[in-house]
Amino acid sequence: MNRFQLRAMGVLAGAAVTAMPMLASAGITLYEEGNKSLEIGGRLQPQYRLVDGDNGDAEGSDSGDDFFLRRMRFYIEGTLTENIYGIWQVDFGDTSDDPEVKDAFINYSGLPMGNITVGNAKVPFSRELLTSSKRQQFVERTVVGDHNYGVPDRQMGVTYNLDDNDMVQGSLGIYQAGIDPSFSKVDFESRVSSDAEYFGNMVAGRIDWTPLGKFKMAQGAFGEETKFGMGLNAFTWNNDDDISDDDIQNQYDTVNGYGVDAGFRSGYFSADAAVQYFDADTIDGAASSTGLVDENGDAKFSTYLVKAGYMVVPSKLEFVAGFSALDPDDGFYAGGEKYDDMDKRYSAGLNYFFNKHDAKIQLTYEIGRDVLYTNDANGQVQAPSNIGGDQNTLFLQFQQVL
Repeated sequence: MNRFQLRAMGVLAGAAVTAMPMLASAGITLYEEGNKSLEIGGRLQPQYRLVDGDNGDAEGSDSGDDFFLRRMRFYIEGTLTENIYGIWQVDFGDTSDDPEVKDAFINYSGLPMGNITVGNAKVPFSRELLTSSKRQQFVERTVVGDHNYGVPDRQMGVTYNLDDNDMVQGSLGIYQAGIDPSFSKVDFESRVSSDAEYFGNMVAGRIDWTPLGKFKMAQGAFGEETKFGMGLNAFTWNNDDDISDDDIQNQYDTVNGYGVDAGFRSGYFSADAAVQYFDADTIDGAASSTGLVDENGDAKFSTYLVKAGYMVVPSKLEFVAGFSALDPDDGFYAGGEKYDDMDKRYSAGLNYFFNKHDAKIQLTYEIGRDVLYTNDANGQVQAPSNIGGDQNTLFLQFQQVL
């Protein structure tokens, strides 16, 4: 056996020892009287990650392993009246140097045909991003839900949501969204949780059609009624030009994103699919042929996902497999070289549920081919040292929701 296989066996053995009943609940109610309430809760996600690149023994290789707290979140939420709800959530995990504010918004539901959310909240775009990290089938989101590749993530703004409807749901919002200056990605950042170097104005919307009735964004199926949904989503972002002339280099000028995704649930079988396309332009004079940006100063790329899961043991043990990919229209530039291949990820995993998504153990094995990017333990995206080569990753994560 090679080093990767031996370590994987050791981790699985450890998982077997650790697999014991866990407590699970949906938050702790501190106060409730009439329409007023106060609740606290959170989630803990310790994760083990083992990366094996085809240059595993080379100096500066991305290969190696780590055991860290992927997320350690705490939230407090409450209602003030029948129509006013608010939440504040912060993450103390290892994804950043400092605690990171996530949800921080107020929702008012007293409008005639919908409700409005004001504050830092998820932008209505990718279905996978809108699905909570605690309700994913793979340990990590795929590229169609990754904020590093065009997905707007959480932003400060105002979102109008249509009232619940069994067949049609929709949201439309305006936001001020920050963006990372790196051209190796199109990474949107919230001004609440990061130090984005420049900002722009964003308009985003999403509409879902669920002909068999509305169903939750959560992935997987625990004996569900047959449901099918399709979503269309889009956004446009424009640099608001509140920068000095000295800082005008190396900035995106506009970014547009378009997507279509679908979900299917029936009994203990689930399936999800998505296709997204992004078109970004840089400000005149920006560096070209860098990362996703071609010689014309454009960054155009597509992302794909198809995934299915089945409960081998109903509501207890799930097998899931899928394919995801990142395809730059004009290649990916790194180290003075151009890489034309599509970054492809083949993933398979097992999930064991103690109490549905509230308490579970997840194992995901990802086979990467022609890799153009990698996420390190701190969530930073970069071109790997073995760019254009193969890279396999084993993820093992424990989850407890309080």
